[in-house]
Amino acid sequence: MLNMVVLGLVQGLTEFLPVSSTAHLLFAEALLGIRRPGILLEAVLHLGTAAAALVLFWGDVRRLAGGWVLSLRRRSHPVLSAYGRVAWVIVLITTITAVLGLAFQDPLERMFSSLRGTAAQLMATGILLLLARERSGRALTEATAADGVAVGLAQAAAIIPGLSRSGTTIAAALWMGLRRDDAVRLSLLAAIPAVAGAGLVGLKDLSLGEAMGYTPAQLLVGFAVAAASGAAAIRWLLHAVRRGQLRHFGVYCLVVGAVVLVVGGR
Repeated sequence: MLNMVVLGLVQGLTEFLPVSSTAHLLFAEALLGIRRPGILLEAVLHLGTAAAALVLFWGDVRRLAGGWVLSLRRRSHPVLSAYGRVAWVIVLITTITAVLGLAFQDPLERMFSSLRGTAAQLMATGILLLLARERSGRALTEATAADGVAVGLAQAAAIIPGLSRSGTTIAAALWMGLRRDDAVRLSLLAAIPAVAGAGLVGLKDLSLGEAMGYTPAQLLVGFAVAAASGAAAIRWLLHAVRRGQLRHFGVYCLVVGAVVLVVGGR
C-alpha cells in the first residue's frame, strides 16, 4: 500500500508539472527500487490526475462544452462562441496526438526507454523551458488552428519518455503567442482528454486486476492520491507561471537529468 501512495504522489505531482511523469516513474523504479506500475495501475493513476484537472477547470470545461454544442448547431453567443472555437482547437490537438501516438508509440518508447536516454530527454525538456518566452500575449479565447497544430505536435512528441507533456505544450503555446496564464490553461485543458483517454484505454485490463495483485482498495488509494497531488501540482504550476518561475522547472530538469546520466546504469 505504501508503494501505491508513493506512485500516486509521483504520478500526480509530475503529470502536470513540466518535469515528465514517465521519467520520474522510471527513476523511482531504478534508483529507489520501487517497481513501475503495470498498465492497469497506470490507467487508474492517469484517471486520478485527469479528474483533478476536470474539477479545477470545471468552469472552463462547461464553457467549452457549451460553446462546442452551439457551434455544432450553428448558433452564436457573445462569450460561448469564443469558447466554441477553443473547443475545436482542443479537438484538433487531441486528434493530432491520438493519430501520431498510435502510429509511433511503440518505436519511440523502445528507442528512448533506457534510463540514460530518458535522462537526456528530460534535459531536453529543461532546455525547452529555459528557451520558452511569452511573445504577443494572446488570450485563450484567441487560440487558432495553428496553435492547435503546434500544441498537438508538441503533445504527441511527449510520447518519448523524458519529454514532459506539459513542458512541451506550454512552450509551444508560448512560442505561438499565447500569454503565460493562457498557455498553461490550454496545456491543461488539452491534457484532460489525452490523459483520460490513456487511462480509459488501460482499463481494458480491469478484469485482470485481481490476478495482477491489485485490490479495489489499492486502486482506490492510488486514484485518490494521484487526484489530490495532481490538484496540488496544478495550483503550484499556475502560481509559478504567474510569478514568471517556469525557468525554475527547466533548471530542475537539467540538474536531475544530468545526475541520472552520471549515476544511471543503463
